[in-house]
Amino acid sequence: KCPSCKEITTGSSLDVLEIDAASNTGVDDIRTLRENVRYLPISGKKRIYIIDEVHRLSGSAFDALLKTLEEPPPHVVFIFATTEPSKVPETIRSRTQRYDFHRISVSGLSEHLRKIATAEKLDVDDEALFILSRKADGSVRDSLSLLDQLSAFAGEKIRAQNVIEALGLLDRQFYFKYIDIIAAKDSSAGLQMIKELINSGVEISEFGAGVAEHFRNLLILQNASEPEKILELPESEMSGYRKQVDYFSSGDLLRMIKIISDMILDLKSGLESRLLLETTTLKLASMESTILFEDILAHLSSPTESPTAEMKLDSDLFGMPNTRTAPDNLSPSLPRLPARPAGEPGEPPKRQTEIKPVLPADKGLSAEDISSGTMVRTINLPMVQSSWPKFLDFLKNESQMLSSMMAMAELREVKENIITAVFHNAGGTSKQVVEKPEHLGIITSSLREYFKTNLRIKFEIDFDKSPVIPSSKPVPKVEQIDPEKILQEDEKLRALVEKIDGEIIGKQKAEE
Repeated sequence: KCPSCKEITTGSSLDVLEIDAASNTGVDDIRTLRENVRYLPISGKKRIYIIDEVHRLSGSAFDALLKTLEEPPPHVVFIFATTEPSKVPETIRSRTQRYDFHRISVSGLSEHLRKIATAEKLDVDDEALFILSRKADGSVRDSLSLLDQLSAFAGEKIRAQNVIEALGLLDRQFYFKYIDIIAAKDSSAGLQMIKELINSGVEISEFGAGVAEHFRNLLILQNASEPEKILELPESEMSGYRKQVDYFSSGDLLRMIKIISDMILDLKSGLESRLLLETTTLKLASMESTILFEDILAHLSSPTESPTAEMKLDSDLFGMPNTRTAPDNLSPSLPRLPARPAGEPGEPPKRQTEIKPVLPADKGLSAEDISSGTMVRTINLPMVQSSWPKFLDFLKNESQMLSSMMAMAELREVKENIITAVFHNAGGTSKQVVEKPEHLGIITSSLREYFKTNLRIKFEIDFDKSPVIPSSKPVPKVEQIDPEKILQEDEKLRALVEKIDGEIIGKQKAEE
């Protein structure tokens, strides 16, 4: 309320001077400034010079300003503002006090926008405020600009869908669906989603950034002790991320983020954007799971009686030329080479030593699985769900009864290659049947044979779950007829029945 504050607020103060360094970059402008700093303040105790975008000054201008900064008049205060402090010479930075303005958290920005919307009598729901705050990326100024844009676009009632339409964003569920398709390795569905994306008019760079953020959220959810505090997401989105958190390992997520980042960089090179997104989607959908180096060493750590036994590693595991050999479960296309004891060239080996790799015991496998030495390929829930109908048909070859019972179970979770199947509240009998050792053995062996990896399955009962009726075509209704009458009216049919010694049991309408 003092006169100095009022003058500064209205911009009429003669003691507070603002200089735009973007348009006053030369050494002559700084020399003029050095001449003016000698004058005493008119009404206040200090004379304040605000230099905005100070990093835009030329090198000579900085040199001219340096002397004044080293020995400033006692009545002068300089305030330098910049968004790129790294471009300010060290000689200038070392003579200043630095105050960094940090980004505002999403929750803090949403709360601030809520107060402004209430004051402006705008009806904005929480989800819309959250999307605006996330889009502003911690900037209050950007968030207010977006809120102004939305008020002009949607009026006084702003909903999340208005924000998505006005800013050209994608519904978050689109990302969840895209990740489901990537996890299921469904390349065809992925290409179809890209077509929908292109038709919607969304920028591919914006979509790529959203996918990278989605992978980053999954990575934090896997590794942070309190991910909710880091992500600051509404519970509706957090529940979706929790469902997908076990789809990929941390190593897979890091590789996927690198693939998406490379695509975003390639977009700036002028390559066709749709082609880049399609090839990136195919690369993500066909990417094999990361194999830990410790696991590979465990496969190779089995002792052999011959120190000269050769083993060859598949070059795809490391992305380097083949220099050694590995057991045939690591590279199935390569034959197992016998150990050759030292001796004369061409001399037949005295004894062949079989190399049995050892798997670590923390993969959800039994001792039998480990001793078998079969390489583990990670399977996730979308991969199993997309292949489940075909697997049930595959299981029919072993047992049609087990296939029918398995069709009544819901796939709830796949974690560490252990499938959790849930029966409804009255499915106790089915659970008892499939858990019989002989039946469980058939199911487990069929799973491993079909999915080509070590899998186990466990069954649970959900007392809140309704019964699942296996999907099948409705049985056509059979019309009751008189066979004798049909044979008398149709001579060709009568001849056919007599020829094959057949019998008419009913009549139904042919499918179109």
